[in-house]
Amino acid sequence: MPRYVIERQYLVPMYEHVFVEAPTAEAAFRKALDDIEQPWENVQADYESSRATTIERAVELPTSIDIRAFSLAHLLYDAGLETLPIPDDLTEDNVDEVGFV
Repeated sequence: MPRYVIERQYLVPMYEHVFVEAPTAEAAFRKALDDIEQPWENVQADYESSRATTIERAVELPTSIDIRAFSLAHLLYDAGLETLPIPDDLTEDNVDEVGFV
């Protein structure tokens, strides 16, 4: 029987309110994104705005691979296995807020 390693994602937005001084709004936006000196301290998880579970990546495992010898992440990203095409209805752009379309 074929074997697969699949990465599924359930993305939960994280947000933080920050104060930024800058000469323009664009500069303020850039500073808010790029300022690594200002660590995320008051992060809030927004579970109510989380996205539906989606399939991000998948590979089919050759029968010769012993999955106990590798991490699943290694098999997905570093083992040189060809990624499988993900049907459009299982990707982030095509799921509704309660699950798959």
